[in-house]
Amino acid sequence: MRADVGKRKRNIWRAVACVGLALLLLSAVFVGCVQRKFQTELSEELLGMQFFGGSPRFFAYTFEDRANRVGVAHEVTETLYAQRQTAYVKYEDIPKALIDAFVAIEDKRFFEHAGVDWYRTLAAGANYLLGFSDRFGASTITQQLIKNMTGDDDVSVRRKLQEILYARDLERRLDKRQIMELYLNVIHFSDHCDGIGAAAEHYFSKTPAELSVAECATIAAITNNPSYYNPIRHPENNRRRRDLILSAMHEQGYLSDADYRAALDEETVLKVDDVSNTDGINSWYTDMVIADVIADLMAKYGMSRAAASHLVYTGGLRIDLAIDETVQAIVEDYYRFRVRLAHNEEGESAQSAIIVIDSRTGDILGVAGAIGEKKGNHLQSFATQTLRPPGSTIKPLTVYAPALEEGIIRWASVYDDVPISFKSGAWPKNANGIYRGLTNIAYAVAHSTNTVAVRVLEELGHKTSFQYAKERFHLSHLTDRDNGTAALALGQLHHGVTLRELTAAYTPFADAGVYHPYRSYYRVTDADGRILLACPDRSEVVMAAPNAAIMTKLLQGVISEGTSSSLSLREICECAGKTGTTTRDSDRWFIGYTPDLICGVWCGYAYPEPLTGKNPSAAIWNGVMCEIVRQTGGRRRFDVPQSLVRVSYCKDSGKLMTDACAADPRGSRVELGWFVAGSEPTDFCDCHVLVPRASETEEGETEEYVGLIRVKRRFPYPIYVGDAEYALPDIQE
Repeated sequence: MRADVGKRKRNIWRAVACVGLALLLLSAVFVGCVQRKFQTELSEELLGMQFFGGSPRFFAYTFEDRANRVGVAHEVTETLYAQRQTAYVKYEDIPKALIDAFVAIEDKRFFEHAGVDWYRTLAAGANYLLGFSDRFGASTITQQLIKNMTGDDDVSVRRKLQEILYARDLERRLDKRQIMELYLNVIHFSDHCDGIGAAAEHYFSKTPAELSVAECATIAAITNNPSYYNPIRHPENNRRRRDLILSAMHEQGYLSDADYRAALDEETVLKVDDVSNTDGINSWYTDMVIADVIADLMAKYGMSRAAASHLVYTGGLRIDLAIDETVQAIVEDYYRFRVRLAHNEEGESAQSAIIVIDSRTGDILGVAGAIGEKKGNHLQSFATQTLRPPGSTIKPLTVYAPALEEGIIRWASVYDDVPISFKSGAWPKNANGIYRGLTNIAYAVAHSTNTVAVRVLEELGHKTSFQYAKERFHLSHLTDRDNGTAALALGQLHHGVTLRELTAAYTPFADAGVYHPYRSYYRVTDADGRILLACPDRSEVVMAAPNAAIMTKLLQGVISEGTSSSLSLREICECAGKTGTTTRDSDRWFIGYTPDLICGVWCGYAYPEPLTGKNPSAAIWNGVMCEIVRQTGGRRRFDVPQSLVRVSYCKDSGKLMTDACAADPRGSRVELGWFVAGSEPTDFCDCHVLVPRASETEEGETEEYVGLIRVKRRFPYPIYVGDAEYALPDIQE
């Protein structure tokens, strides 16, 4: 009997040991999986950010040689204005009632747990797994701080597990005071208020230390759902939650009976402070830089937008700008006082934006995001934020430059400017409504001939065209839906591009095939001089220098004889460019450049509708650039590689001239073009044919020979083509 009992005990202990061993093995497997699939520690860089140190300081440079960075820095006196003052509030300046309010309603065991409240977490996990709730919930203040610092709020178990690991790590590295201080300075309070300093000032015109208990609860109430509990727009919702918070504070011993009743009886009296919106207006350049720095901090350090904004506005940063103050002054003055556009039936004025970029560095020298007096900060910028289809300004990037680079076309290549499709009428149509017939590349670029662009694209291939646009010219907003003919040949993109990225895409044409990413700043350093962000010139060769030079010569034709032949800047220095117009004239563009500068201009309505008449973008471009060139000087002529040669050819065939070409009834068909040495025409024209033609003279009827063109066309119905009367009739229908 005793032996049986002993045996049973031994078996039980063996079973316990086996279960224990299994649990240890499972724990080891779990820990191993966690270590492989999750990060267990927060970034040292993120934790090392100093969120207090004062307003940022801006520095600009006076360059003797911008391309080689020969110049001297000086501090810019412009003050930076936030949408709300976001001064960082230290723990000792935060009233106890405000801390108590957040602890009572958000995390009553905050001062006891080590980052995770396991009671609430297990209950929330059970609810999630059993389907009672589709949200995991149960976030402690520490976990909420993680979410607010990283911006990661994905609703998933994986994200929750990662948040738990980060929270445990944060509690090991910061004390509760530091965690609470950070939390209250980055949490969002609606109305563009991030942090309790901004919230106290905006809603009550007070500092946090001046808030009453009821006002502390009012502010704490907002964070659960900032829009729903906004005390200005939804005072009744905020009041209900405020009273709930006061009740929780009372139940948890933070308020005595008398203080609780007094706070409940206190009416919420808002004193909304909007002074920070009107006491200063940033320039368009400053707004752009701040947006760029915040975005880059988020990308590099995994920061939330709120945390990055706090760092920028209160971290005592130094930001070195790429600005040219003379150029920015010219742009701002011109757009404030001299740009006047049409109005629609509702009296709304059309809008415009401009950006000027150094072609050899990518530096943004000047920008204006809209016309007229700038009346606020962080407004919608039509230069850097708005996406619009680029129309024909995309053709050099998706059609002509890639086709030159791939050896598909050269200057004198000839295509037939006639409709390609007749399924829903003749398509495509040209802007001038005319089909010209045999047309070479030089004319097609200068006059933005749609049919030629489509035919070249067909030879180039959509895949190659898309790759050039996306990977070489960095039109980053293109999507897979932009892989069609209308998008790549005519610029009718699904979403569109920004004026800034489109302008930067032209840098290879102006700088020997080298693409320069745009940049508004060079570097950002913190209050201790540590470099947080650096923005060097990450240039890359995207096309051969001779082909880039030919592309520039082609685009000079736009200004010398094409769609922008009225521009006067060409009398001061050489310039090149491309116009663009989208469907129904909703967007009007001009991207143009001199040997030193690239300038892009967009015009249109805020909500797309036709902007009829002449393209105003080219005229604005001309006015601004004439002033910039006069004041800043610079080179006057484009560089021409020694490998380029200039050769005459027949404009109807792209080949060498013959007697038949000279006998064309329209007069001489000779034209000069630019070619890479070795690629110039060597064959003679086989398009012109000498045919006899009788003519009456005083002596009687005589016979002469004229040169007519040999071209084969078939249309399902009559189409007027400009050169049809000069074609051999027996092969054209």
